[in-house]
Amino acid sequence: MRSLRFGAWWSGVGLALVLIVLHFCLEPPGERVFLIPDKLSHALAFFGLTAWFAALVERRYYGLVAILMLALGIAIELLQGWMALGRTAEVADVYADAMGVALGLVMSLSIRESWLQRVERWLSI
Repeated sequence: MRSLRFGAWWSGVGLALVLIVLHFCLEPPGERVFLIPDKLSHALAFFGLTAWFAALVERRYYGLVAILMLALGIAIELLQGWMALGRTAEVADVYADAMGVALGLVMSLSIRESWLQRVERWLSI
């Protein structure tokens, strides 16, 4: 983990983000909360999760972050297929998740320091 002043707090927020994604992915289908296409919502969710957790760790662990995010996406789809909620498992959702993970990694690799380090520096002023 990077040396972040609020590292435990940032990790807790990351866990909360994972729980929010799980909630929206595993709740029974109903009226759409977000007015964006399903695949785009998958890509955006996994972009956000990947960018968040990549900001918490050193670059050498980015591959592990990507693997864990893809495992989460696959687990969600398996749960959707297994649970009798009116949802179905879709391979296309996993592809959308993977696209979000890839974009999150590209963004994280394109900046020299963690964006959370920048936020912490800004907060300490």
